[in-house]
Amino acid sequence: MTIDDVAIEPAATIILLKDSRQGPKVLMQQRNPEAVFVGGAWVFPGGKLDPHDRDPAWLNYCDLEPASANAVLGLPENGHAYWIAAIRELVEEAGILLAHHADNRQARAAQSFLQQHPSDFIQFCVQNKVQLSTGGLQYLSHWITPKGNPKRYDTRFFLCRWPPGQEPRQDDHEAIATGWVTPADALARYDTGQWQLVLPTIATLRQLARYDTVDELLQNEGQAAQAKKR
Repeated sequence: MTIDDVAIEPAATIILLKDSRQGPKVLMQQRNPEAVFVGGAWVFPGGKLDPHDRDPAWLNYCDLEPASANAVLGLPENGHAYWIAAIRELVEEAGILLAHHADNRQARAAQSFLQQHPSDFIQFCVQNKVQLSTGGLQYLSHWITPKGNPKRYDTRFFLCRWPPGQEPRQDDHEAIATGWVTPADALARYDTGQWQLVLPTIATLRQLARYDTVDELLQNEGQAAQAKKR
């Protein structure tokens, strides 16, 4: 197999947002420099879909309607798996759990569980009666890694508000540093050579840097997404 024959794997990325005096901030993490794909780069939490993310049983543990999920992403089936993967990757890599009534303690428990059982997230949710807040995720964009990369992903980007009371904690495996930054600050760090960024991240940061509040950002990007579907 040549590098141009690399299979494209489905993936999901989540952009967590919170307001600040400087405007909306996003949660970003630095990938382990030893990672084969974009090692050392600062990215939004995310990763490839696990086959278990497609389990129809998930629909009992989230507030997502399957037909609507498929329609939003333009897929014939299993659209819900991208929402599940985005939430799973966020708690695994950054220690934040998007679920009804979840607190810091439960988020830490979920992160620890996933570090030991990465394909059994649904088991954790069943055992702990966790209802994921999939309805809080707003679809933003679609990116496909170009040919020539050692790994390629078909990635869906989502926006979501930060759940107050939960603080990020990186896994120190896939992510080695974590921080809240304004999009403008992240871009400035890239321009001065402090941070390594990849094209989808740069384009997304530029897109989000236009807004003064999270409310404005979510409203305008939601309207733009609806306009594209018409």
